[in-house]
Amino acid sequence: MVLELGGEEGVGSFVFRSRAMRDIYQLATQVAGSDASILVYGESGTGKELFARLVHRLSDRRNRPFVPVNCGVLRGELFADKFFGHEPGAFTGAQRQRKGSFELAEDGTLFLDEVGEIPPPNQVDFLRVLEEKNFKRLGGERDLPFGARIVAATNRLLPDMVARGEFRADLFYRLNVVPVSLPPLRERTDDIADLAEYFLAVFRHRYHKHGLRLDPDTVRAMAAYPWPGNVRELRNLTERLVLLCPEDVIRPAHLPLEMRLGGGLPEVEAGPADTRLEVAVREAEVRAILRAWRQSGGSKARTAELLAVSPRTLRYKLAEYALKLGF
Repeated sequence: MVLELGGEEGVGSFVFRSRAMRDIYQLATQVAGSDASILVYGESGTGKELFARLVHRLSDRRNRPFVPVNCGVLRGELFADKFFGHEPGAFTGAQRQRKGSFELAEDGTLFLDEVGEIPPPNQVDFLRVLEEKNFKRLGGERDLPFGARIVAATNRLLPDMVARGEFRADLFYRLNVVPVSLPPLRERTDDIADLAEYFLAVFRHRYHKHGLRLDPDTVRAMAAYPWPGNVRELRNLTERLVLLCPEDVIRPAHLPLEMRLGGGLPEVEAGPADTRLEVAVREAEVRAILRAWRQSGGSKARTAELLAVSPRTLRYKLAEYALKLGF
């Protein structure tokens, strides 16, 4: 199933077939009609903003603003200004009135990405707005209403942050009314083929390569790969393949080396350039790293131990070969 949710082409669509994501969709339909805050957990690239957009589209707020804010890029007064806005003269350089995200969201949906990164000094002010449902612009005297629905997202363990005193418990409980956990792509492999075909259609159209298609063996290799970068990694790889593929069919030979080796694909028929010793060494080292990674259960320290190299050497090799193994 493909649900268009708006936003950038290739990003604003909810594509799913797996049981896990059908359950997520069902949950979205159940909670969309309420005003309860939602806290979305998931690894980077799993589609947390897409879930927030899905809830917004299913709700009665669908014709109101959807305002996404990355909480991890601002600190102190800049953070406060981003959310509260300011009046002219509120601080040096504030020459005209500026609306903040609380005001821009009106009675729509305010999506807080990386909510665990809200600076501790700003958390108490943030909590006060959620509890009192009003706020003042910086330098302002008049209370303004806050009526947006909050959907927050994080890839961090907020309960652990609360236990360490890094995140306010009362703010956590205010946000965590409806917790939602998005599965990583490696746990929803039934969706990989549909996602790959969807992204292929998007980029095929964008780059005017209308006859391009995926070889079935390529799709099988994609399904066997663990995708540490999740859906975002699949999208980016598909765009790169569309741009660089010199043929009308994207074959396994066009995939990154770690995908071909890690997926147990047959060796690609070597051309003259592939007989170079440096290529053979690269393939052997990548194969050894992947084998050790699987045997270690994903532990970087154990992988280095199995390879009989230092963790520093392992990091260097991972960077050299652009291997993303989800350590």
